Amino acid sequence: MATLILGTVGRVIGGPLGGLVGTFLGSVLDRSLLGGGKARQVGRLSNLAVQSSAYGEPIPRLYGTMRIAGNLVWTAGIAEHSSTSGGGKRGGAKTTSYTYSSSFAVILSARPVAGIGRVWADGKLLRDAAGTWITPATMRLHLGGDGQSVDPLIAAAEAAGGAPAYRGLAYAVFEDLPLADYGNRIPNLTFELIADADGTGAGAVVADLCAAAKIEGVAPVGIFQSFGGFAAAQGGSVREQLGQLTELYDLRFVDDGTGLGVCAGPAVASITLAADDLGSHDASSSPHEARSEARGAGGQLDDAVALGFFDPARDYQPGLQRAVRRADAARIAQVDIAAAFSADSAKGLAGALLARRNAARVGATFQLPPRSLDVRAGTAVRREGDTTTWSVRRWTFANFVSEVAVERKPVRLASAAVADPGRVHDAGDSAAGATTLHLLDLPPLFGEAAGPRLYVAGAGASPGWRRSSVALSLDGGETYTAIGEVGAPSVVGTTVSTLSAGSGDRWDRTGRVEVELLADSLWLESRAEAVVLAGANLALINNEIVQFASVEALGGRRFALSMLLRGRRATDVAAHPAGGRFVMLDPERLLALDLGSEVIGRSLRVRATGAGDGATQPVAIDFAGNAARPLPPVFVRCVADGGDAVFAWKRRSRSGFAWLDGVDAPVGESAESYRVEVRRGATLVRAVTVAVAGWRYLAADRAADLAGAGATVTLAIAQLGDLAGVPAHVVFILP
Repeated sequence: MATLILGTVGRVIGGPLGGLVGTFLGSVLDRSLLGGGKARQVGRLSNLAVQSSAYGEPIPRLYGTMRIAGNLVWTAGIAEHSSTSGGGKRGGAKTTSYTYSSSFAVILSARPVAGIGRVWADGKLLRDAAGTWITPATMRLHLGGDGQSVDPLIAAAEAAGGAPAYRGLAYAVFEDLPLADYGNRIPNLTFELIADADGTGAGAVVADLCAAAKIEGVAPVGIFQSFGGFAAAQGGSVREQLGQLTELYDLRFVDDGTGLGVCAGPAVASITLAADDLGSHDASSSPHEARSEARGAGGQLDDAVALGFFDPARDYQPGLQRAVRRADAARIAQVDIAAAFSADSAKGLAGALLARRNAARVGATFQLPPRSLDVRAGTAVRREGDTTTWSVRRWTFANFVSEVAVERKPVRLASAAVADPGRVHDAGDSAAGATTLHLLDLPPLFGEAAGPRLYVAGAGASPGWRRSSVALSLDGGETYTAIGEVGAPSVVGTTVSTLSAGSGDRWDRTGRVEVELLADSLWLESRAEAVVLAGANLALINNEIVQFASVEALGGRRFALSMLLRGRRATDVAAHPAGGRFVMLDPERLLALDLGSEVIGRSLRVRATGAGDGATQPVAIDFAGNAARPLPPVFVRCVADGGDAVFAWKRRSRSGFAWLDGVDAPVGESAESYRVEVRRGATLVRAVTVAVAGWRYLAADRAADLAGAGATVTLAIAQLGDLAGVPAHVVFILP
């Protein structure tokens, strides 16, 4: 603030020169008032997790194993795919659905790589460590060799000669990646890239970077601390590229007379300087001190060093570890490095860096005779009789005098540190696992037009399961055709207790059934009775459709269901032993497949083709087309009229299950008719077709059928439509 105020006042009084003086005085005042507490940043950490397609973006050189986003360099655009369902004779209106995919290439490294591990899309695992694709994808990895060929997809999409091979650059090409999971856009992809299988060290990285900049002959000297991976991802000169490593590992270049090398400070042997050598000076010059020391201002001490890095134990998420000299740290140096190592290593490096920074504030200049020419930049020296170790930063030789500028090295570096890496964020990176499928041949659901329809419910027990494509076979499994995918998992499981037979015309307030769901992520909830009557909590137990109002969580994946409505959608009310299937009927989670009437009566097979379904067996069903069949009538009764037996019943309609007018249900078929069959035991004794909801069993026919008074018969009544309906079976003792 003083800088701004005094600069303005100075310009008013003394013009431009006065403004310059005022600005300078104001800056001094600001520093005295505010101190040096602002954190300093050195080598800002490159953002390796954000993919870019901008021109001029640097291409990183990768070493060891790192997670990198890379640069999007080519795309064929977003392709639109359409599919139509419905329509036909009784299928209702046609529905056209659209999906999108894209083909593109991503540059990953400016030097060759050995392979690839995991791949993430928008932070979610797309390919696991075993090489399994969670979501099916086609990807080709080009390792970056000098002789690599043009990718065939890019070559086919571009004009002749317009497709580069990107020789020397490692890159990945995706072909028709489905975009439904990513908002129909190309997701931000990150790759676990393996450049050197055994990791690497700072010396080897420096030598390679120098070679890439045409600085030949630089070789690592001594022992270097290794790290899991490193990304030279900053633009600019080699000096800028090396800044991170030089700062953190105390690197320096040395020349031993045979070539240029790079060494790490702690690995260089110390040379002891004799007391007589320290007195050398240039006799032709004016007398001066042969040795001088300078001590930096106390305010320049770093109170803490904060080190940013990438943590392999946390899927290469950015980590931060601090080394602190005093608790009330005011001056904090921020140092970031695009390297992968453990939290313990990061804390140890931060401690060593803090010690070196604060020791180096004391410097000195020594003048030595020609026999001390082996004391060069990078050498560690001690004065005879002194325990202080100095590191040579600059070296000159003139008039037979060697002058070296040194800085003090710390008495001891920080010992091995134990650090808390923080909690690992679970991004759902578990393997997809196998898909469990259920095929449902049901009456019409959710107000849909009546017609042959097969529902497919799918889910997975693995926490990483998200979706699976499915395929249908009409020829006993010889060939399969893709029919779509099950997206969000259906709530499926198994009954673990028996459910007694009940009534389908009232609330069952005493019945109860326990179910165990397939996965920990699945859940059931209670609903008010009015909400249930409006259609909520619709489920299938074996082949009976039920609803439930009350849910009790029993722990684990088990739930107890009560307050039941039985026999929904005209399904049979039955007793169900433990071990039956349980499927929630949620239209948003079921895959509905409209089939032609020619498929009715055939055996169908459906198999999952997701990432974890290599060994999954297909599921078979004998398809009856129940959604296209009239429903069985109800309330069948019999009265005597003379010697005749008069039967009557109420029809049910598949055109809608709601009783809207309080009078009668619509016919729901082209005409109303019924087939009535009379059986005595297993023998069919009479079959008739009637056009109304009733039939008179004449006395003469009863006599001919041996169905007189007291005879027991089974009446089967099926409404007729384009297909014969599901019959209602009722046993009567005839009057």
